[in-house]
Amino acid sequence: MTPKPLKVIIAGGSIAGLSLALMLEKNGIDFVVLEAYPTIAPKAGASIGVLPNGLRILDQLGCYNEVVDMAEYPVEKVLFRDSAGQTFWSLDDFGREMVDCHGYPVVFLDRRMLIQILHDKIEDKSKVLTSEKVATVENTASHVTVTTQAGNSYTGDIVVGADGIHSTVRKQMWQEAQRADPTWIDPSEEKALPATYACVFGISKGVPGIEKGTLSSVLNEHTSYLIPSGPGDRTYWFLVRNLGKTMYGSDIPRFTKQEEEALVKEHWDDYVAPTVRFSELYEHKISSVYTSLPEYVYKKWYFQRIMTIGDASHKFEPITGQGGNNAIETAASLTNHLISALNANASQPLSTEEISSVFGKVQQQRHDRVWDLVKASHARQRLECMETPTLKFVAKYVFPLIPKQVIRDQWIQTYCPALSLNMLPQPNRPRKIPYHDELLRAPVSRGPLQLMVYVAYISLAWLAFQLLFVAMEGNGTRDLIRDVVIRRVMTEKEVPLRQDYTGFQGIDRIMQVLVAMFFSTVTSPSPQQIVQILYFLSAVLPLITIFTVEGFRPKNKWTLLALPSLWATLCQLRGIGVIAPLYFLTSAFVSRSVWYYSSVSIKLSVATAKAILPAVILGYIIPSMLLFFPYTDTDTHQVIIAFWQPAPVLVPILTGIFSYFTKLRAGQHSNESSNRTKEDTYLPHLSAVYKATGIIAACFHAFVIIGCVVLNDFSLTDVLLRKDSFAPVSDLEDGVFVFFQNDCLMTAVAVFLCCMVTVWDLYRVGLSNVTLLGGLGAVVAGFGLVGPGATAAAVWCWREHLLGGRH
Repeated sequence: MTPKPLKVIIAGGSIAGLSLALMLEKNGIDFVVLEAYPTIAPKAGASIGVLPNGLRILDQLGCYNEVVDMAEYPVEKVLFRDSAGQTFWSLDDFGREMVDCHGYPVVFLDRRMLIQILHDKIEDKSKVLTSEKVATVENTASHVTVTTQAGNSYTGDIVVGADGIHSTVRKQMWQEAQRADPTWIDPSEEKALPATYACVFGISKGVPGIEKGTLSSVLNEHTSYLIPSGPGDRTYWFLVRNLGKTMYGSDIPRFTKQEEEALVKEHWDDYVAPTVRFSELYEHKISSVYTSLPEYVYKKWYFQRIMTIGDASHKFEPITGQGGNNAIETAASLTNHLISALNANASQPLSTEEISSVFGKVQQQRHDRVWDLVKASHARQRLECMETPTLKFVAKYVFPLIPKQVIRDQWIQTYCPALSLNMLPQPNRPRKIPYHDELLRAPVSRGPLQLMVYVAYISLAWLAFQLLFVAMEGNGTRDLIRDVVIRRVMTEKEVPLRQDYTGFQGIDRIMQVLVAMFFSTVTSPSPQQIVQILYFLSAVLPLITIFTVEGFRPKNKWTLLALPSLWATLCQLRGIGVIAPLYFLTSAFVSRSVWYYSSVSIKLSVATAKAILPAVILGYIIPSMLLFFPYTDTDTHQVIIAFWQPAPVLVPILTGIFSYFTKLRAGQHSNESSNRTKEDTYLPHLSAVYKATGIIAACFHAFVIIGCVVLNDFSLTDVLLRKDSFAPVSDLEDGVFVFFQNDCLMTAVAVFLCCMVTVWDLYRVGLSNVTLLGGLGAVVAGFGLVGPGATAAAVWCWREHLLGGRH
């Protein structure tokens, strides 16, 4: 590898420092690590949890197998315990789900073990120097000089402070900034570092009663425990307590061994498991430390040729384990931007301005993410310490009721935005959920345009109401329907209106109105009216399918989308032209977050996917066909029309029934099922549904278009559009014709907008390269060639494959 014209001085042989050193070495960048301790991996210190976002980068660096082997026992179960040590909530499949979703487990090992692995991977160990504690850092126009307490000086292009929360490099950087640019550093930052909690953490050996592969959180008032099992017979533990108030800067206390023992004595008899007290952990300890837990993200991480990473720039509480993992992330971000700048400058050294620009890009990329994670750590610590009566109530009574999917979605928000090294290949670790840097582009929110989408849907619903119901009143259709219901005779045909369908007066009254409207349409002598209603029913078919699919999507559980039968009922009662925009508005709201599209629970079960097509055929297609049979008995025809009305409602109901029996049958043939290939996924079955319903809608669209072109007395505008919906109608048939024309038109407009929002969403979350402009052309072409229903089916089928077929 060609050496790069850059030398980096790294202060601190920490996880951040050695990770950065290894990254630089793999990219041909010269470096030197200055470690204050006499050994690179002293036997002091605590444990570290290595999470998927950290392991993914370590995997790129060739450290993954060593880390997992050293840890021995990945976390398989997460347990939440009360003050008696009893489990009140658990994630028993935590380990499997973490690997399935994100490709990597969560492991715990001694911090020094990870440091040793990183050190062992560095080829030129002569560049890692011990007993070299940084004393001063001096910037110049062309280089930076570091002097250690041993009296040695080192010159490089940049210095990176990976020397912890009490960073000497950061203090030197502030002094340099004060001399050169006093406005660069906020003077209040020197005392801004806060600490609300303190912690006794330790490592114990041979503690009975702690199950391997478990991570336990024990909740108490104003104190909590975190207890992960470690390799061999090790157990790691953290006893966290509230300091009583938040302290800042130099007021943050440092504790003696006597103070540690006094705190331990207070909690000696605390239960950390049903048969294990804290005393057993402490009596079996091989090391322990009592320290305050500062938590902060500094406003400035760099000045000229000096930068800080890891705890020196962003300090976490240990409860979420993100401190070390985000130190690795920041090291990777720095490496990415350095390599990018060096590649852009060929063989020339980077100027101070270019280096400062690199540092600024690193902080810009990392700042918001680490702040969000620091705040999340603090919030979780407050909850587990049950700091207020409200938090105590939430911890004891609300938290155990939270669906596990909510927790899984939190993992997605934590791990998916994690970055990795751009220049090193990603090892092939199968996972269901992509990281953002594996997508076509980083996901972004809808921003202010989201409000415009909502307004557009609401406006469509309002316009549809005007064209359907206000126009019905204005053009006389409603009076004609009232006349039919009152006289009990359908006037134009002199056919008696059936009065009884269910035996329930309220339902039968509604049925009379609907039968009067549909009977006048399906028995109309006007070919335009027959063609229009056939076209409309076929176009609605894919929408009923979409309602059903979204209703059974696990991700939509606990949202209004999970009630497809309710939406179908509303469509039948108030017109799909009014309800479709409101449904798509709800869908847009539910799917507003970028995390919506990352969740595994966006995928349907195979049983449900298999059930939808039979349900659509039996619940909607066959009843719709029965509407147009040439019945000789008008009473029978009215019954058929009446019992068609709940057809869209039946589709999701039948889907649930068929799905249940499919799962039941699969359970009875479990041995057979276990031998199926992984290709037996929901996608092929769901694709068949979209294709079948789309083809039906496309065929009717083609039939109407061709008919209007070939036949002289057929006009597309006469079939589908009404020039003046408020003009008086000649009879009930004409009035109903106007109603269905407008219903179909407004449904098509809502579908068009929904398709465009879907195209935009898939682009903005990085799943598609189809831009809004490209999508506009495709959707317009689809509407013209195959119609709105088939276009909706095609868009949803495409969306489904992007969501479910990524891995």
